[in-house]
Amino acid sequence: MQVRFDTATRKGVLAVPVSALVALREGGYAVQRPDGTLIAVATGMFAGGLVEVSGTGLTAGTKVVTAS
Repeated sequence: MQVRFDTATRKGVLAVPVSALVALREGGYAVQRPDGTLIAVATGMFAGGLVEVSGTGLTAGTKVVTAS
């Protein structure tokens, strides 16, 4: 048996805790703002309990709700 681990580094990306992702009924994911609004996101790399995200209306410093 052979196992391969690829490593990559991404700099300057937005990342949120994986527990902040909300699965959307129509497919894909969103994050929820404290006011309850959802922002659809595209996910990138997952590492260390965080996930890279991008989406319209999502900027550095945006507060998101996480599951407890």
